[in-house]
Amino acid sequence: MSENKLLTRSEQVRQRRRAQIRHQPRPPKKKFLGRNASRELPPITMRGVVNEYTFERYKKAGRRRFNTAYKAPMADHRRLFLPRLRPQIGWRLVSSFVIVALCAGLVYLWRAPEFRVTTVQVSGNQRITSEEINTMLGLSGRASFLLQPSQIESAMLLNYPEIETIRVSIGMPNAVSVEVVERQPVIQWQQGESYTWIDEAGIAFRPHSEVQGLILIDALGAPPPLDGVPGSPAPFITADTVKAVQSLAAFTPSGSKILYDPRDGFSWMDPRGWHVVFGTGSEDMAVKVRIYQSLVDWLSQRKIQPVLINVAYPNAPYYRLDQGHVEE
Repeated sequence: MSENKLLTRSEQVRQRRRAQIRHQPRPPKKKFLGRNASRELPPITMRGVVNEYTFERYKKAGRRRFNTAYKAPMADHRRLFLPRLRPQIGWRLVSSFVIVALCAGLVYLWRAPEFRVTTVQVSGNQRITSEEINTMLGLSGRASFLLQPSQIESAMLLNYPEIETIRVSIGMPNAVSVEVVERQPVIQWQQGESYTWIDEAGIAFRPHSEVQGLILIDALGAPPPLDGVPGSPAPFITADTVKAVQSLAAFTPSGSKILYDPRDGFSWMDPRGWHVVFGTGSEDMAVKVRIYQSLVDWLSQRKIQPVLINVAYPNAPYYRLDQGHVEE
């Protein structure tokens, strides 16, 4: 009996596989291609036999296998992690600091005496004293950084008509300077026991000190009210009326005062014994004066003594005699 017959079938299969392995050519040695070059995977053997299909598949894929052992966490051991405190300056902290600093600065400015107005430097005044202007302004003790020159100027022009123009300048810490231009009076309007001054624009204002050469008007009543420009005082009489009074005053007899009646207008008492009425019209006052002089000359030539001469209407002047007779 031969040796092959004594072997079992399984031993014969193993023997054939070993013969196949001996006759297979060995793979060439690998060359070192560098660190970045990919390495080929080792062949995978199963029960001592190389699986060619599996070897070629892993070779083409170029994958690497890693065996890693993971440590299972211990149930009875726990680490306590405490947060690390790091000081950080954020925008909220910076903004809060800025707000606090601003509030502190405002409180200091509000209470500091260095920023309180003590007195006002006044220039340009003639009849109104600096003390009076300081009283009008009422700025003593107020914070200089809260003052607004435009509001001060508007209030002064509206409430104190004796000031024609005003300019307010404010400097730090508490310097306030005021430059004023006063109104120049032309007429002294006497009404009852009180009197007021009137300038060329017809604005009435409170008298200050004494001024010579004013036109005196003795009024029995006030003229009709007039509308003014917003932000400025309303005129007492029109500027044309002021011009008419100035032209009328040039012919007023010495020792006579110009009279005003709301019904008849302007007039005067002539020293020769009659009353002259010129009316309220201002545009033709010069014509009225010439008509009056012509009428006086005509009456003097005829030795007529009137008690009233009325030239309020230049187209129809008349005079009145003592007996109440009217002649044209």
